[in-house]
This record gives sequence, C-alpha cells and structure tokens, in this order.
Amino acid sequence: MVHTPARLYLMRHGEVSNPERVYYGQSDVPLSDAGRQQSLAAAQNLQGIDVSFILSSDLSRCRFMAEAIGRQIGVTPVCSERLREVDFGQWTGLSWEQIEQRYPGMFQRRMEDLEGFRPPGGESLHDLCDRVVPEIEGALAGREGENVVVVAHGGVNRVFIASVLQIPLSNVFSLDQGLACTNVLDMFPDGVAVLRALNLPWYMEKGRLADYAVV
Repeated sequence: MVHTPARLYLMRHGEVSNPERVYYGQSDVPLSDAGRQQSLAAAQNLQGIDVSFILSSDLSRCRFMAEAIGRQIGVTPVCSERLREVDFGQWTGLSWEQIEQRYPGMFQRRMEDLEGFRPPGGESLHDLCDRVVPEIEGALAGREGENVVVVAHGGVNRVFIASVLQIPLSNVFSLDQGLACTNVLDMFPDGVAVLRALNLPWYMEKGRLADYAVV
C-alpha cells in the first residue's frame, strides 16, 4: 500500500550574539540583529505553504522564527525543551582555546568519538539523538499529507537527518546547516525518509520554497 508522507520543513535559527565565540549549547543566547532579519526572511519563504503544525525548541533563538512563521499562517507553535541544542556541560560558555587549556586532549577525544563522547556533565551526539528523534517523529505522527515545520539547532537538525537517513552520527558534520537554513524531507508512516532539499538558505528567491511544498 502506498502512503502519503508528511512533508517536514526542518529549519535552523539565525545568527546569535556570540562575540566571544564560545560553545553556548543550551544557553539562551539572543539573536543578533542580522539573525532576526535572517529568521524573518526564512519565515517569509514559507508563504503559500499550508502548514498544519509548528514545533520549536523552547530557546528564544528558535522561538523567534517559529513565532514569525506562526503569525503569518495563523498557527501557534508548540515549544519543547527536548529540541534544545546538545548540552556541552562544563564546556558551556568556553571557547575552543579555553577548553584545550582546562581539559587537555578532551576536545580531540570528542572529535574521534562524536557519537559516544560526553563533555564533563554534558551529552554525546547519541544522547542528543535519543531525545530529538522521538520528539520530531511524534510531531509527525498522524500527519500524513500535511506540511509540518520544526525550528531547531544545527546539532539537532544534523542528528535527526543522519538518523532517519541511516547516516552514522560520526559523519554528521558532512551535513551542512547554515544559519536560518531550511531542509525538506518527506517522512513516510513506515519510517522511510526521503531528503528533498538540504541546507536551503534564508535568502532564497521569494516563493521558491513553495516548489517543495506540494505533498
């Protein structure tokens, strides 16, 4: 039997204010002025698409975009802390140089074991995947033939796409996620996922995202 998929628009937040270039993870850092403009432009790209449900990370850098989308289509976003970025634990708020100074060799260990390594007090990518995938799949359940928007973070998006496409988590950084980008996936009820578009930029020609909208 052929089933109609749910079409997922998986989006990333815009640029944040991070002058110290630190790992902010689950910290609720604000969007920069440019990030707000990117988010609004990305939201406008969804004009003309009949979206039935919006799920967002509860952090403000994602909520801003989700609420902008909701205002233009008349749908109130549902926010979830389970879609927060990976928890860097004691590395949160530190730069790469500071991590190297305080935890010698540990950053290299993380890069050698992206799936399983946990920073002190933090999460591995496997941990992130375990909380993210069920949350997004739950939002898609029973929405065959509908368009669903999820607004989240670079790490969240990467592990979700990798998981549903059966790409090893060790390869997640091969999946580029630009600021305020959009990914389009068809999610079938039997668990099959088809990637229609990856890392579409916020500055797309207006109306072009609707090319991916028909389900």
